[in-house]
Amino acid sequence: MGRRGAAVLSGLVADGPRRPNAPALLASDGAALTYDALRAEVARRAAGLPTGRAVGVCGGTPTETLLDALAVLAAGAVLLPLDARATPEARRAVADRVGAAGILGETLRGDAAPLDPRAALVLSTSGSSGRPKDVLLARDGLRANIAAILDYLPVADHPRTAVVLPLNYSYALVGQALTTLAAGGTVALLGDLTYPAQQAERMAALSVEGLSSVPASLRLLAAANAPPLAYVASAGGPLSDTTRDAMAAAWPDARRFNQYGLTEASPRVTACSDAEAAFHRGSVGRPLRGVEVEAVDGELVVRSPAVMLGYLNDPEGTAAALTPRGLRTGDRGHVDADGYVFVEGRVDDLVKIAGERVSLDAVAASVRTLPGVRDAAVVALPDERTDLRLGALVVLDAGADLRTVRRAARALHPARRPTVWAAADALPTNARAKLDRAAVRRLLEASR
Repeated sequence: MGRRGAAVLSGLVADGPRRPNAPALLASDGAALTYDALRAEVARRAAGLPTGRAVGVCGGTPTETLLDALAVLAAGAVLLPLDARATPEARRAVADRVGAAGILGETLRGDAAPLDPRAALVLSTSGSSGRPKDVLLARDGLRANIAAILDYLPVADHPRTAVVLPLNYSYALVGQALTTLAAGGTVALLGDLTYPAQQAERMAALSVEGLSSVPASLRLLAAANAPPLAYVASAGGPLSDTTRDAMAAAWPDARRFNQYGLTEASPRVTACSDAEAAFHRGSVGRPLRGVEVEAVDGELVVRSPAVMLGYLNDPEGTAAALTPRGLRTGDRGHVDADGYVFVEGRVDDLVKIAGERVSLDAVAASVRTLPGVRDAAVVALPDERTDLRLGALVVLDAGADLRTVRRAARALHPARRPTVWAAADALPTNARAKLDRAAVRRLLEASR
């Protein structure tokens, strides 16, 4: 790799493995790539890529995708990871919206406009409104975030990391893959395996030591008898008591972490471990090195060197999110006297039912306490008579009955009591393993 490529990857990829002869990458079938081989392959792929322009990547496998991503970064281009589960037409539409030179492996345009010279990564996210947003992140911000993650996550001591999430997700790409490579660890790429049981089996076969994922994925892996781990970390959604208990039961000897972040912050903002009392009280932790968090009118606001440069081609959205106080997260919460952050739902998850403001997440938490309910999601549904009514999609314990659950729900406050109910084998999730609220609404509407 040339000097420029090595300099661009500095702070993102270590010079070599932390342990002698440890590979940089492991595919789900066990195929390994050394650090020397990785650097040579990245240099080959980086040759001729347009500096300063966005370039989309979406390889046929997670290994190909990560190698392409590193090549784009090494070339000094701006990385645009694309969703492997989307259609080719949908991926091209994202690349066109961003103004990318194209997608690696296809013919690249020579007239693509350059982006902010500080930029390294643009991530497309639907946002809470469902409207696409293209988040532009700085190279120095990524390095700062990776270094801060390595302050607390024990990747250096346990450097073989399983990545089960898609690489177009900031949590997987930055918080796991790049963080592990920066520590000289081994990235076990398991995102091409469809079922948790397959992922659990390969985690054992590849001697994985650490795992970070979203709560739904962690619960499924725990139920699939994933192997013992040195650490396991949750982010990307609320860590419920059910998930916390599943983590403790499946990995009793592991260090367990709760984390909070968002794509606009590169992504990690706070973290805490099970050694801290606040972890067991539902805190997402204290701010990482260089990060400040405060609640402004009940909304969490973040100041960090890793905060985004802005939303690409969206000055109004950027101005609304990046205020003089910091990045508005859209999350409700508070910071206690010891500096621990507590997230209490989305600013936009408050709806007015029977004259009262109600948090949909809080109602879902109440529904989960009902006998026979393993998991639940609550959404607001339009209603001709009352404007809005609450609907609950529940996952029931074996032998539980939806009628019994509905009778038990009569004990809930009338404004917090769902009136539309449906049961499912599992809550629907999107490609990033987060709750798909639109799918929940469709299932509940069908049940009516």
